[in-house]
Amino acid sequence: MTRKKIFGFIFIIVAVILTLTVVGLLPKLIGTIFGIFKIFTGSLDSYQIGKIIGTAVYWTIHIVLTIGLWIYGMRWIKN
Repeated sequence: MTRKKIFGFIFIIVAVILTLTVVGLLPKLIGTIFGIFKIFTGSLDSYQIGKIIGTAVYWTIHIVLTIGLWIYGMRWIKN
């Protein structure tokens, strides 16, 4: 096995774990999406706005990383 295939399998395993995390925390993800819309109502204080923005940044990185690992893992396993 080549180094790329080994990393491909590792990426797939990590992507599966991250995907299961997204599925398990789906209510929090949906709450964060609705929280972004609450920012524009003007009823939140600065702490709540910072918490919502930080959580949205976390979810963005989490989902982009998961998709990237799936793509590179599948691409490297094929060869």
